[in-house]
Amino acid sequence: MSLEEEIKKVLLNNPSILIDVLTARPEIIYQVLAKLTPWQNLATKQDIEKLSREIEDIKQNMATKQELEEIKKTIVTKQELEEIKKIVATKEDLKNMATKQELEEIKQNMATKQELEEIKKTMATKDDIKRLETIITGLGARWGIMNEDSFRQGIREILSNTGWKVSREILYDKDGYVYEEPSDIEYDIIVKDGNVILIEITSSLKRGDLPIIKRKKELYERLKNVKITLVYVITPFVHDRYPERVKAMAKDMGIEVIYP
Repeated sequence: MSLEEEIKKVLLNNPSILIDVLTARPEIIYQVLAKLTPWQNLATKQDIEKLSREIEDIKQNMATKQELEEIKKTIVTKQELEEIKKIVATKEDLKNMATKQELEEIKQNMATKQELEEIKKTMATKDDIKRLETIITGLGARWGIMNEDSFRQGIREILSNTGWKVSREILYDKDGYVYEEPSDIEYDIIVKDGNVILIEITSSLKRGDLPIIKRKKELYERLKNVKITLVYVITPFVHDRYPERVKAMAKDMGIEVIYP
């Protein structure tokens, strides 16, 4: 038997001898591993430490079960998304929304509280309208024995007795703005609470009279450089098949028609 076989037999029968040798000479193991696997592919101590640090970082950055539950509470369901879509403005809705500049313009065009109070002062009260209607009804009942001048004079006197200052003025329309030819224009003016009110007193009112009354108002404002706040037409009779329609047309033009 050769020496090699004798050694092999001894090691197989007594493996502890091999353990004692490797323990005493551990470099033998590294030499064998280096031959089996290139040394550069083996993890070094530094590699193992770096890997440990990375694992620790991952553990620290991972969400806990409690944190996952909190996140779950904040996530909307498909149904909740549908509800949100219903209330969220679409691109088309945003196009139709007023811009900041448009809102400012609307704000500027809105009447202030003080301006509303001023407007209220110039508006006729229900008592004012009722008083005028009573006057017209009383005079209209006697219309058969009155001419138009008498009717006008009666209205002026009664309005004066109510505390309203009534004046009669005549302006010359040299350009023919009112009647399309130069003429004298007669006005009945009431001044109430500092407001100028134009009273048009006529025996009857037709649709065609409304534009003329409107031009009379505009001419007075231009020549006298004042603002007429109200225009009343007082008449015992509206010469039209549909009197209420004439009254509505007048209101659109800023004219209040009062008749029995």
